[in-house]
Amino acid sequence: MSDRHPGTPPDGAERRHFFEKPENLRWFFGDFYVLCAVLVALDFVVHRHAEHPWEHLLDFYPLYGFLGISVLVIAAKGLRRVVMRPEDYYDRD
Repeated sequence: MSDRHPGTPPDGAERRHFFEKPENLRWFFGDFYVLCAVLVALDFVVHRHAEHPWEHLLDFYPLYGFLGISVLVIAAKGLRRVVMRPEDYYDRD
């Protein structure tokens, strides 16, 4: 009887994850781009019940999301300078 767990690969073989295979990446990004195109096309067709005048602008939500993520990244860089400890912080005597 083998001591291996049923999900582990045989000895000497390295298990490859889903996104490590190029054909899976091509499939994933192809579907992702199609989904993005469909969502942009739906922006012209679907009526949104906007509460703020800016929400009626074309591509408001993608631009708002991009701006929000950009602000988060810049804030994280600044916070890193405040919170980061030296590399040998725990090795000091």
